[in-house]
Amino acid sequence: MTRLGVLEPHREGLRRLLAFLALPLNLPLAARLLYRTVDALWFEAGDRSTDFSFYTKRGLLAGIYAGTTLCWLDDKTAGFARTRDFLDRRISEVMQIPRLKARASEMAKPFVPPRFRRAS
Repeated sequence: MTRLGVLEPHREGLRRLLAFLALPLNLPLAARLLYRTVDALWFEAGDRSTDFSFYTKRGLLAGIYAGTTLCWLDDKTAGFARTRDFLDRRISEVMQIPRLKARASEMAKPFVPPRFRRAS
């Protein structure tokens, strides 16, 4: 929300930029810009991971950030309340992933041969 607050005076410019980046020829540039944005956000948040989570964190944040930006561009509520609610819902959904992963792992145990099971 802080980043979007900084962009607020340039909302129309951002809307036009996104329309330009949505053109098929510009999609590689759009992907690079989105990656650089989410990488910078994670870096500023203190993430220094180099394992698989490096990619999953950035992939998840890319979806959240892109969706939230599009919601924000259309939000006319006071204090961008609709965008804040949208962002809160996306974060809540992402926070459920570890629980769902654990549940899926537990459900799969009967189908995993004993030699491939991790010690618990």
